[in-house]
Order: sequence, then C-alpha cells, then structure tokens
Amino acid sequence: MVRIQFQSIHIDAIAETSSVNKGTNRIIGRRHSVKVNQGLGEVAGEHNVILGGKHVVQDSDRFDMKHPTQKS
Repeated sequence: MVRIQFQSIHIDAIAETSSVNKGTNRIIGRRHSVKVNQGLGEVAGEHNVILGGKHVVQDSDRFDMKHPTQKS
C-alpha cells in the first residue's frame, strides 16, 4: 500500500475528467475522454484586442472520434 501525505493542498481548477477524493477510494469502471483543440490558445491580461486573426490547428494524434448514433 502506498501512503502519500500532504501538509496542505490547493486546487486551482478541476477539469471535466478530474476528481478530488479523500479517504479510502476505489473507482472502478469509470472512463471518460475529452479532446479540445485550440488554435489561438489563451490571451491573458488587460486591454487585449485581437482583430482578423487566422489560426490553424495541426492535429495528427488520431484521437478524434465520431460519437455513435443510436438507431431506433
């Protein structure tokens, strides 16, 4: 058994596929996958202006999937 102990922990953000657990946890049979492509990235600060931007995303990781459709 591995025991990890922290004096304190600070969490800035929780993403869609993340979790925070305390105590004895057993997570079985859970799967989730999300893919996000951003051509611009992130703009931070004050008084930012972006005009007429053109952005290209080269995505060659082949992780994209088409969601299955249900037939009635």
